[in-house]
Amino acid sequence: MDIETKIKNFIDYAREVCLQSLLLADNIKVDLKSQDNLYEVERIDNEVISKYENIYLLLDETTLLDIYKKDEKVFEKIEEAIKKMAEDNRIKDEYIKSQIKKRKELEGNSGSEVVERFFKYKIKELKKIKGDLIQKINKVLDKEEKLNLDLSNAIQEVEQIEIIEKLQPVRAEFRSLSLQFDKYQKELEETENKLSKKWYYEIYGTTDKETLLEAYNTK
Repeated sequence: MDIETKIKNFIDYAREVCLQSLLLADNIKVDLKSQDNLYEVERIDNEVISKYENIYLLLDETTLLDIYKKDEKVFEKIEEAIKKMAEDNRIKDEYIKSQIKKRKELEGNSGSEVVERFFKYKIKELKKIKGDLIQKINKVLDKEEKLNLDLSNAIQEVEQIEIIEKLQPVRAEFRSLSLQFDKYQKELEETENKLSKKWYYEIYGTTDKETLLEAYNTK
């Protein structure tokens, strides 16, 4: 077997091990969140998912071929890490091979494509919401700036009090809009991160899209 074929076969196997392991870890995290066990959620994120994710993102043909050619021992360490990951998560070779086959059969018609499109749509919508909020915030800031100018020019105490009373709801509106903006900004960053990391949607590559959509619609 030539080196290129060996690398390709290893990537198929290693990627599936990573995806199955990440799916298991993500399911555990969801259960822990439902129990409000935030300490364990953070631990799973930092100690498990982060480690698996880094290995998964390393599984690039050009990168691994370069590693193999420079130092075969480093490549062997990556192989050992994948083997240990499979053992730690009790994932059998037969199961991995069946999932690799299934993933290839469902390519273009799997849940992976559905979730990827959903992430892209969500990012587009969140950016639109953010844009609308920025316009609203700017209008409120313009209103506040004008009232502050009026306040600085006001001489009579009665006039100053009237302007201060007008300022209060404007500032409250600004705080409310700012909180909304922060919320959508965080959601946007999280979704962009999921899209860039790929595994968040590729874990559904062994589920056909009809099954995934049916499961989603019954929630």
